[in-house]
Amino acid sequence: VAFLEELKRKDITTTDINVGCISRRDVSELISDTINLPQHLTKSFSDIIYKKTGGNALFVTQFLQSLWDEELLVYSLECNVWEWDEGASDAKEILDDVGVLMA
Repeated sequence: VAFLEELKRKDITTTDINVGCISRRDVSELISDTINLPQHLTKSFSDIIYKKTGGNALFVTQFLQSLWDEELLVYSLECNVWEWDEGASDAKEILDDVGVLMA
């Protein structure tokens, strides 16, 4: 919010884009497609992502990126599959300020 207010104070034009939330099923499909595993193998992980993001599409992608950045979501060359730390992912805080996420 502070970031957006600063932009307005500097007379920088901004555009509001309202993006609705995606469903739990859509999040599950997105996760499954992204890490190339069947949904039944990613369900618990997808449930965590949905719980953390509320289905906000921007938050879903940013949260996945942060998990990858922090090596909580990694690709195992030995097993040829994506792996994640479910406990750490569930415990991870998520920022709810879009301005902070985009900075």
